[in-house]
Amino acid sequence: MKKLTKTTALLVLATLLMLLLSSCGSAQDTTTVSADPMMADVLSAETEPETVPSVETDSSLPEPELIPMADNGSFGEETGTIPEPETAPAADSSTSRQDGERFQDSIMLEGMPEAVFYEHVKNDVIGIELDYDYENFERRSGSASECFISKYDNADAPENYLEIFYTEEDSDSAAASIAEGLSANYAANKEAFTLKNAGACTRIDASSTPDGQMPDHLQTVYIIPLQKGCAVATAHYSAEAAEGFGHRFAEIMDTLTVMSK
Repeated sequence: MKKLTKTTALLVLATLLMLLLSSCGSAQDTTTVSADPMMADVLSAETEPETVPSVETDSSLPEPELIPMADNGSFGEETGTIPEPETAPAADSSTSRQDGERFQDSIMLEGMPEAVFYEHVKNDVIGIELDYDYENFERRSGSASECFISKYDNADAPENYLEIFYTEEDSDSAAASIAEGLSANYAANKEAFTLKNAGACTRIDASSTPDGQMPDHLQTVYIIPLQKGCAVATAHYSAEAAEGFGHRFAEIMDTLTVMSK
């Protein structure tokens, strides 16, 4: 009886083991596995997006440095206004050269530059100063006159010269009387003119006869108003020297400056 009971127990145990093994073999995995593992990873990543951490504001970081605007006060007055452009001083009516001082310059003669050696002239009685070409002209001075004679002429009877003198007569009446005196031999043309340094003046051109012919000798007269009276400058030159001496006299006249009183 004991043997039967033992055998029965073993059979029961064996049956239980068979059932357990059968249960394990017939069990199926219910988890669905994707055929494409890479796509599964991607889908997994899409279904669970990674949270990007927000930038943490650190109150200990320094504030950005501000570039200061330019201070107007550093350029001008303390009021901060921009200074006005500096005004160049007006040119003095007289130069700093001394009477008899020599220097070199150049002029345009017949379309070509030519070196000129000048001597400065100051005449306090007339109230003018100018520069003349001392290589081509000889200077002869009087108390109230200046004369520049061509070195190629006979100084006692010159053809080409520039004569300047002072008169107490006002410039308008002096111009009228000179034009009337020239009208006997010339068709005198009186006109307003501007010299480079001396400014406004009256010029009388005597370069033709009353009947329209070319005279042997020409004259150009400049009447320059002064504070009292006027200066009269007359260029005398032959017709054949008009391009040479006539131009040189005009260059000398452009250097003429009225001295400040």
